[in-house]
Amino acid sequence: MTPRRTLAVFAGFLLLALVIYSPALHGAFLSDDELYLRANPYVQTLTAENLRILLDPSGAATAHTANYAPVFLLVLALEWHVFGQAVVGYHLVNVLAHASVALLLLEIFRRAGLPDRVALGASLFFLVHPANVEAVAWITQLKTILCLLLAAAALLLHPRRPLLASVSFGLGILTKTSALFALPVAAHEAWRRRGGSGDEAPRAPWLGVWALLFLLYMGPQLAAFSHLGESPWRADNDALGHLRTILAIGARYLAMAATSFGVSAFHNPSLTTPWADPWWWAGLALGTAIVIRALFVIRRGRAEGAFWLWAAAAYAPISQLFPFLFPMGDRYLYVVLPGLVGAVCCAGIDLQERLLRGRGARARRSSSRVVMALACAGLLALGARSFERARVFESSQSVNLDAARHYPDGIVASLLRAKRLGRENDLEGALSALQRATALGFDDFHAIDTEPAFATFKSAPRFRGFVSELAGAWLSQARGRGYSTQTELRGMAQAHLVRGEREQAEQTLEEALARGGPASDEIRRQLEELRGRAPR
Repeated sequence: MTPRRTLAVFAGFLLLALVIYSPALHGAFLSDDELYLRANPYVQTLTAENLRILLDPSGAATAHTANYAPVFLLVLALEWHVFGQAVVGYHLVNVLAHASVALLLLEIFRRAGLPDRVALGASLFFLVHPANVEAVAWITQLKTILCLLLAAAALLLHPRRPLLASVSFGLGILTKTSALFALPVAAHEAWRRRGGSGDEAPRAPWLGVWALLFLLYMGPQLAAFSHLGESPWRADNDALGHLRTILAIGARYLAMAATSFGVSAFHNPSLTTPWADPWWWAGLALGTAIVIRALFVIRRGRAEGAFWLWAAAAYAPISQLFPFLFPMGDRYLYVVLPGLVGAVCCAGIDLQERLLRGRGARARRSSSRVVMALACAGLLALGARSFERARVFESSQSVNLDAARHYPDGIVASLLRAKRLGRENDLEGALSALQRATALGFDDFHAIDTEPAFATFKSAPRFRGFVSELAGAWLSQARGRGYSTQTELRGMAQAHLVRGEREQAEQTLEEALARGGPASDEIRRQLEELRGRAPR
């Protein structure tokens, strides 16, 4: 495309995205926004020391977020410096980045051989898809958008500017691990274009640089991720049950990608998948069909194969092969979706050619008009649904209500039920709901201990016993994860205090103070208060 046309398309994408996401532009900080931004002292001050900490693979900033993502944290530091607590600025950056991703995808689809109208429709499908609302409207999910933006840029740069492509890929994985999908996609294109020259040259040796960058990154990333500990749900030696769950979740994602069916905040589906569950059967059938089709087109060197590899490589980290606390997320589909869209468009054009083979020009025009009309209607419907989904991200309350509505037996619904029963002074009911949430993996003892809804029975022996037991379990896991930063030690001290273990809390705070960090002054005040109140 010419620069003028590119600018016009981008302006259209950005305007459309601003309209769709307008309900969320004043949306509050949510969930991980506290961890990554508002409660993260390492991004709130732009100093040489903090820069060193952000870049340190084993530093306190990495341990704080349990991820080695220095590029993302640097971007957050810049945003905090510019916007502070003003949420609108963060949301505008997310929308701008999302429109930029759609523009890069348009060029990727065009280079894959899709006609301009099809490539534009595919990019618009991505731009307006309701599953992407979470990634765009949730401030710190900028990491997901930037990850895809940098990886897509690497794919576009690789044929002509392999050095810049390698830099972009490296920045992508230092933003989020999901950028890895670009490596098998680029490798497929290098294999498909083997023997070419000029812009068609495969540049395969540079992919070794990409692989080396990823291997160097994975060491600190795995070490950081281990701080999260193990998910409370696992297959427990039931390999077939675990496989069924992976297939069932895959089918849910495919349904979400095709129709937006099932989008929700804080997905919490059942983690036991019986043989009769239709989701895993659907996953098995669809997965088998996809594998067969992918092998077919890859063997024949078609561009479609790169998109199937894209979708598979992007899905692998979220497939629950290694389980998460929340095993699904709308935002997880963000990087997978372009691969699915590109593959389906390529396959659709191939099917249309087969069906219309031997037909006249009139039949072809009629077929194209029908497809275009259906595509326009679908895009309008998806855009309207995304506009409504954007309203969900106006506040933490609306996000929690959305999660509870879709998963009435999940963690969020159980916590909301416990708070309601707490305000009604129903100790037994509140404890039952809290036990349901903790059984599903919730372990934030501090949130429960300080929740105003439980104030009326906060001193009740049964409630204190429950919170103490939860804090003890959290402490045990913290020790197993090797918690050692100032922030982590401070959290361990809080757990000791909840359990009434003042001496251990004081010792842990002293260790945190000796460790050094941005919370030293607050820890000194906490130690003085603790020593002043401790029995002599």
